[in-house]
Amino acid sequence: MTINNGLFVIMDTKILVKKVLYWSATLVMFYFMLYAAINYHIKHEVMASFFKQFGYPKYIVYPLAYLKITALLIILTNRYNNLKEMAYGAYFINTLMATAAHLEAGHQPTHAYVLIIAVILSYWLSNQVRGKPKKDFLTH
Repeated sequence: MTINNGLFVIMDTKILVKKVLYWSATLVMFYFMLYAAINYHIKHEVMASFFKQFGYPKYIVYPLAYLKITALLIILTNRYNNLKEMAYGAYFINTLMATAAHLEAGHQPTHAYVLIIAVILSYWLSNQVRGKPKKDFLTH
């Protein structure tokens, strides 16, 4: 329940907790998306060598950077339900694949574990906090 007495808006604690959890998880997710996309450009050769070490082709680095930025914008705008679902799904799969690659290489991917939790939490709370988008992209 939300109460507006003219000066303050008093929000139900449950709603407030959901909003704080959603935005915290979403900001963690956005941070990792932007960090990766920027580093894929600034440190391209280093990142490409990591991809090669993990068994992925080097040419995937730039497209992945643009897809992460696109997913970030789709989630942030919350305009089209089908695109938002695909963005979350694609980023979750990307995160799982990156985690598996790090584990296979013998790394301890603590950051990836945090990111998996952030993606799940952000997705789970998204429609509760921001509302489900009413329309889909390119449908009648």
